[in-house]
This record gives sequence, C-alpha cells and structure tokens, in this order.
Amino acid sequence: MSAIHGIAVTVALGLLTLSGTTMAAGGTVDSSAPRAANAHGAGPHPARLADGKPNWTGFWVPVGGLLDVYRGLNGLDGVPGGLSVNTPHADPSAPEMKSPYKEKLAKLLEKAKSGQSLPDKVALCFPPGMPQMMYMVYGMEVLQTPKIIALTSEWQAASRRIWMDLKEHPPAEELEDTYTGHSIGHWEGDTLVVDTVGIRTEVPYFSQVPLDHGPHARITERFHQTAPDVLVDDLTVIDPDVFVKPWVKTYSYHYRPDLRLEEYVCLDNNRNVDDQGRAKF
Repeated sequence: MSAIHGIAVTVALGLLTLSGTTMAAGGTVDSSAPRAANAHGAGPHPARLADGKPNWTGFWVPVGGLLDVYRGLNGLDGVPGGLSVNTPHADPSAPEMKSPYKEKLAKLLEKAKSGQSLPDKVALCFPPGMPQMMYMVYGMEVLQTPKIIALTSEWQAASRRIWMDLKEHPPAEELEDTYTGHSIGHWEGDTLVVDTVGIRTEVPYFSQVPLDHGPHARITERFHQTAPDVLVDDLTVIDPDVFVKPWVKTYSYHYRPDLRLEEYVCLDNNRNVDDQGRAKF
C-alpha cells in the first residue's frame, strides 16, 4: 500500500486516536458499528504446531480497527464523539509523568492547541517503534517458528523479531538501540511472554506528539488467545524516568485468513509535510 499523506497516513494517524475508543487499547469495542464483510470465528489451522504451542501464523487486524469494522468511505462513520481524529494528544491511559517529561508534554500540547503543527517523525516515514507499532493500523503478519517469532506491521512496514532461543538480552554495552528494541520470549503454558529493552530514546510514545522514551525503558508483553480468532497482547511499559508507575495497555486482534500483508511504501507520493514532519495543509 502506498501512503499518500493527504489521505492514507492522515486516516491512519486518525485511527490511532480511535484506538482508545474502538480497539481494546484502554477502551471498548464499538459493537454497534457494522463489521467488515469477512466472517470471524475460525483461528489459524492447525491450532497447534508440532511442538504443541499455539499456532498464530497468519494475518491479524485490530479489533474495531480499519480492517475489522467498515466505517464508510471516510473511515469515520459511527465513530464516537470526542477529540478530532487529527488532534495531537496524549494517550489518556498513560500514567502521570515525571519532570522534565511532564513539562515537555504540556508545552507540546499547548503548541498543538494554539494551532501549531508538531514535528512528527512517523510522517517522515520513520518507523513508529515500540509500543506505537502494536496499534497495527493496517494489520500485522505473524510468522512463527520455534526459535523466532516475527511480527510485521503493514503500517510503515515496521517489523520486530522475538528471539525464542535466547534466555537473556545482550549486555547493555553490546546492545544497539533500535526502534523496536531487542525482544526475547518464552512460553508459560499457552501464553507467550516477551521482554523488550534497547528502544531508542527518540521513539515517541504518542501519535503525533514527539515525547521521547527514557533511557531505561522496558516493555513486557503477554500474548494469549481468548477465542480461536482473537489474539490479545497485554502490554506493560516500565519507564522509571518518564512515568510514576507502569503503563498497562491491552491490544486485541482478529484473525483474518482472507487478508494478506500488502506492500506499504511511505516514501511513495509522501506529500503535505515539511522536513520536520509537520503538516503543511
């Protein structure tokens, strides 16, 4: 999918705002909205791999998201009222912040409130990074093996690897910080437990608001199924430099065997942003 910032990415960023009300990202699913035509119910086949672990290989879309609920040609029909879809704001589920991050956020939001555009690296085609990547606006592909589980987001073609054959992260002095960090995982019954460190500090926590990570951020996740076609990611951000307590979020995804990962090239026809990622329209 090629991204045209006047249309596709603007809608995508708007859907990040919707995640608090239509996805299970600190909100509830809007059950009154019409579902996409494809029926849900069946999960990946076979349900388990040869090693006995749950099989999650396939394509998954956010519950209540763009590919799960049809919201008309503009993507907004039936959306609950509240913030404008393109109004920069902090995630309301985030805990209280510490100084100087608290003051920095307040200044950024005040600028946005006055009508000033904020720098946005994602609008310049940089990866969203963790945890923003898990919004999975256009869905994600899971490729599962005993040693590696790969998660690829169609949005921004972002990808992360969960190393199942590693018991520990590399030493801090040897670890190169990246947008998605370094993830290791293990199974606790049918629950996949993932620990992620080494996330670049300039990765923003919020959509359209350039508030950075602290240098000691850590993310833990517990993936599990609540139904054959529902995968849940219980995600906890532990950032002692930024937040006064852990930030807990939940993302839910529907299995969609009728869909496949499509090419997403943000740089194709990337318009209406300046060299800082600020909107020009």
